[in-house]
Amino acid sequence: MDDFEISVDDELLRISEMYQPDGRLSYHCSWINGPADGTYGFTIARRGGEAAPNDPDAASRMSREALVEQARSFLDSFYAAGGIGEEDFPDHIPARMRGTSGG
Repeated sequence: MDDFEISVDDELLRISEMYQPDGRLSYHCSWINGPADGTYGFTIARRGGEAAPNDPDAASRMSREALVEQARSFLDSFYAAGGIGEEDFPDHIPARMRGTSGG
């Protein structure tokens, strides 16, 4: 899968497919207009996939829709009361409140 960008409530994320050191397929989401000058993000993987090369990625590949839903869930948790945003990035303002999705 080629890298692609998504927008969730004006937050911009770039999703990249990658392999972990153990050979498992995963996805890294870079939060382009997020805190820490756009260097903050998260990595996810689907459970149950075997390490490559035993699995030609069919069992561990996630659909774009599933990845977008994971990003949405991450952002909801980040901005929730008591969430990472409130605790670790108290000066970060959501993009929809800054009036621009570009940061």
